[in-house]
Amino acid sequence: MISSKFDFKVFKNKKVLLLTHEHADLDAFCSAAIFNKILNQNKIKSVVAVPSHINEQTTDFAKNYGVDFVRKPIIINYDYLFLFDLNDFHQLGGIEEQFANLDLNFIKNNVFVFDHHDTKIKLKIKKENLFINKNAFSTTQILYDLFSNLFDRDMFFYCALGLIEDTGLFLTGSAKFFEIFSICLSNSKKSYSELLYVAKPKSNRGEKIAFLKSLQTLKVYKIGEIVVVSARVSFFQSVIATKLLEFADITLVAGKENKLVNMSLRAESYFKEKNNFNLINDLLTPLQKEIGGVIGGHSGAAQWKGNFNEEKLIEKSIFILRKKFN
Repeated sequence: MISSKFDFKVFKNKKVLLLTHEHADLDAFCSAAIFNKILNQNKIKSVVAVPSHINEQTTDFAKNYGVDFVRKPIIINYDYLFLFDLNDFHQLGGIEEQFANLDLNFIKNNVFVFDHHDTKIKLKIKKENLFINKNAFSTTQILYDLFSNLFDRDMFFYCALGLIEDTGLFLTGSAKFFEIFSICLSNSKKSYSELLYVAKPKSNRGEKIAFLKSLQTLKVYKIGEIVVVSARVSFFQSVIATKLLEFADITLVAGKENKLVNMSLRAESYFKEKNNFNLINDLLTPLQKEIGGVIGGHSGAAQWKGNFNEEKLIEKSIFILRKKFN
């Protein structure tokens, strides 16, 4: 825990922006909300922001629990920038281009990152401003490790939401993880059912239709002793990849969205640990070396985005998996 060493005085009377990745999920948004409350405790004003879109769960959470935020912030209007649950400007959607106009000294000294993903940091930020732990299960867990002595009931609640949501409702975890979750749940004074209601994805009509359409393109691959399932659909790739994981060890769901192809990948927790398999290291990094694109995520849930034919993208992914498991 380093809260006593974190120099909050630097940010007093400054304009502070707390920014998530595009399509913000509960983990990213709750992490920013936690830090916003920590800054408030130190009499420092800050603004929680998203590049443009947030998912449905996060929209409901912000509305129901009174967490204010802005969209499409103008970054040059702020003195300090904190990034949550991302380590690459490419994950900022439409506001990524703003970083091309930022002073390099500002990026190096005035940008801070809280993140738990496997990919190497691509931002030229000084080491002291990076709070990254790829062994954490969520970014809210990193905030807990650093500042839990400052947490109030709301912050414990926000932290628990990030923990449960970013593990896909406990598809992965560890003894330490469940200990932290238990502490957060207890101190939040919320029931587990309330927490689950907020964190559990709620399939809307569009998601249901997309899932059913994805079944028309479903392919099953038996590679050695493992089962891999692929599908192609234009929307809700991550939701469908998670749903299909009930029937496979690895799922790949690709589709063209906003002129780029997006592929969401999932790996089943027990299979992943038994085979020491990591989606980033064992699949997406070799894929990126061959065809480029932007990758992100962690061992059990990851994403590739770029300009490539979606069918060939799946074929190349299967080829890499065959080399590893055959």
